[in-house]
Amino acid sequence: MIHGDKKASGFFNRFSFGKSKYDGGEDLAFHESFLQLYMDAYVVVNLETNDIADFNCHMITLFALPPDVHLRKLQINQIMMRYLEEDSENKDLMMNRIPDCWEGEAGFINYNKEKFYTCVASNIFYKDDIKWQIISFRNITDKKNATQELKSYKLNAEKAARAKARFLSSMSHELRTPLNGIIGTSNLVLLESDLPENIKRHMNILKYSSEHMLGIINDILDFSKIDAGKLELVRHSFNLKECLTNIVEAFEVQFDNKQLAFIFLQPDAFNTINVCSDEIKLSQILNNLLSNALKFTLIGNVTFKVIIENTNEQTTTISFNVSDTGIGIPVEKQSEIFQGFAQVYTDDQSRKFGGTGLGLTISEKLVNKFGGQLKVESVPGEGSCFHFSVCFENAKPKEIKAKVQHDVGFEHITDTQGLRILVVEDNAINATILISFLHRWGILVKEAENGIHALELIKYHTFDLILMDLEMPQMDGYATIKKIRETDLKTPVLAFTASLLEDMESLITESGFNDYVLKPYKPAELKKKILDYAPHRKIDYA
Repeated sequence: MIHGDKKASGFFNRFSFGKSKYDGGEDLAFHESFLQLYMDAYVVVNLETNDIADFNCHMITLFALPPDVHLRKLQINQIMMRYLEEDSENKDLMMNRIPDCWEGEAGFINYNKEKFYTCVASNIFYKDDIKWQIISFRNITDKKNATQELKSYKLNAEKAARAKARFLSSMSHELRTPLNGIIGTSNLVLLESDLPENIKRHMNILKYSSEHMLGIINDILDFSKIDAGKLELVRHSFNLKECLTNIVEAFEVQFDNKQLAFIFLQPDAFNTINVCSDEIKLSQILNNLLSNALKFTLIGNVTFKVIIENTNEQTTTISFNVSDTGIGIPVEKQSEIFQGFAQVYTDDQSRKFGGTGLGLTISEKLVNKFGGQLKVESVPGEGSCFHFSVCFENAKPKEIKAKVQHDVGFEHITDTQGLRILVVEDNAINATILISFLHRWGILVKEAENGIHALELIKYHTFDLILMDLEMPQMDGYATIKKIRETDLKTPVLAFTASLLEDMESLITESGFNDYVLKPYKPAELKKKILDYAPHRKIDYA
């Protein structure tokens, strides 16, 4: 046996375990050589005395032992006391007695003061009425370090993701807040009667530019959520024909302004098709495809065709096709169009048509969420066709709620006359715009600039609805709603926010809000939210 007591023979030379086809010393030499070559370090311990009876060469290497250390003169406890790491796993167990037939991890500091990790295993046998224990030490330092590095990488990635989410939320708030002022003011001015045509034209340009900027912000935020795997479908029941009609009507004016023919083809049976899916995400896909067709078509037409592929009692499969007579996409570039930030046209064309290059990327990912695949067919100079199919779960007609058709009728005040609303908003511009709309609808308004002021008003007044900003000084919306819900569970409270957060709906409802209004908002959408949550009742406040 190498190392230590050179006169002592190896353990397997001193204890025979039965006969084999090898004769005498050849058999023992084979076993001794085999275990010396085994890559794990091992020691054999006499459990009556705790003395180390034998060990292999890898025990020396693993613990970096010097030539003058004689392991056979030591007890196993001494090895543990001398080399076991202070904060090692299973330290107490290793310091006392390693159990029979046990396996676990332990950290050590070798003779050269270098840390290493091992997987320790033990087994026992009896020989000459003595109980012996074989303890093996497998070096898992590389594996352990890799695991630690992976954990550290994961923690850093999670930290970076949280920082990114906070940054995007902050940027969303900072960008949406002034845009809310611009778009809101534009809407208010455009409602003025006898507005000169040149002023109306300038305001429409201002509104369009602001909404275009808002679309770019939304694309970046959506792409970030998709890239982080945070974007999920929200299922609810809706009428498919109504959804598509709203989309088409919103584009008709834009196509007319560009003097392009806009053809919408749908089956007659669409009137009765109600589905359970994510209407907002579906609309986002179709809006992106129609916007692209509008942008890249200079002459000719755009056709939006919807076909019922299959229907039964449980599901309905619909195919959506958007084709145009635009500039088309080169064959070699068609594989790149769904990549984030990709611009497949020349620099001059990209500058001419604009855009972030995210619309198709987002659409393709959303179609995947619906269980479909967005495909493209295109010929340069002749046009493009984007198409996909979705299998929808059928919904019952009674589950469908009537929706506000764009901005039509949002100025009528008979349905909101006399409602009393508390507006909690610290931004003076946003508050002024919001209150202007509420007054136009015959709503009585009280205003608070922060949560503390709001709680004071709630003590002395009764409100049908509370519209409350989330980001406010002194007491923000989250702290305020918590205080309100301690005594009032009935009054509807809508979060009024410019921050587009992950899991917005669950975060808002779990905090105690009934719903939220995202700034900038369309007046019709705001009014619909008010009607959804504030039951109409005539109130005499005299």
